[in-house]
Amino acid sequence: MTKKIDRAGCLYADMLTACQRRQHQDTLAVVLSCFLAALGLTRFDHVGCKSPGAISRFLNHQQWSTRGLIRAMRNHALRALQASLRGRRGRPPVIELIVDTTSIAKEGEFADLEGWIHTLNRVRGLHLVVLYVCCGELRLPWSFRIWRGKGQPSPNDLALKLVQQLPQEIRNRTRQLHFLADSGFSSVALLKGLTQLGMPFSVGMRKNRQTVEGQALHEITSQQRQVHLKGLPELVLWVYWIWLPASNLGC
Repeated sequence: MTKKIDRAGCLYADMLTACQRRQHQDTLAVVLSCFLAALGLTRFDHVGCKSPGAISRFLNHQQWSTRGLIRAMRNHALRALQASLRGRRGRPPVIELIVDTTSIAKEGEFADLEGWIHTLNRVRGLHLVVLYVCCGELRLPWSFRIWRGKGQPSPNDLALKLVQQLPQEIRNRTRQLHFLADSGFSSVALLKGLTQLGMPFSVGMRKNRQTVEGQALHEITSQQRQVHLKGLPELVLWVYWIWLPASNLGC
């Protein structure tokens, strides 16, 4: 717990450097303190040291560098990963690259979000493709991309771009990296792209996905079987499945 608290404190200090003006730093400090309090309050009406109007102007109107804030968070994440790997003995740990979709449901019309509100998996709202870098107990949200709807790069395309844009300090550890995702990220283009990067992966597959012989995956009854999927005849894939405890499924 102490390591997590120390890491949160360092991230807190790094994020404040994204604002050049002292006024903006003070307001961002109030916002971050509210988040860190984790009291479940979604409004800033209860804040005594800054008015809700001042916080709203800071978030919506005042000029401060969002890119600078993202850059500070990524630099912190990279330093945290390097620190966790430094001084380890024995076999290098596996670094998991986990990609997932986060949907923020929205109702009504939002002029400022025009082009960003779409329906995905029966959810209307803002859809983010998020990349996490994980190593042991370390869980680092690294980057994200906004899905902009049909006719634009798909979530699978965005996931591959996120992996390709990882810094060389991470990409060079090819023997340690392992890509993980659910069946929403199992397109032909993504799996081919990961293979070209020399990155092993474990992804979920729809049970009706076909092999080149015309057999559906749910018809395979043996673990660790080598298969060639339609659209990916040149890739050698292995079939396996796992069982999750009922508590993990919300049952």
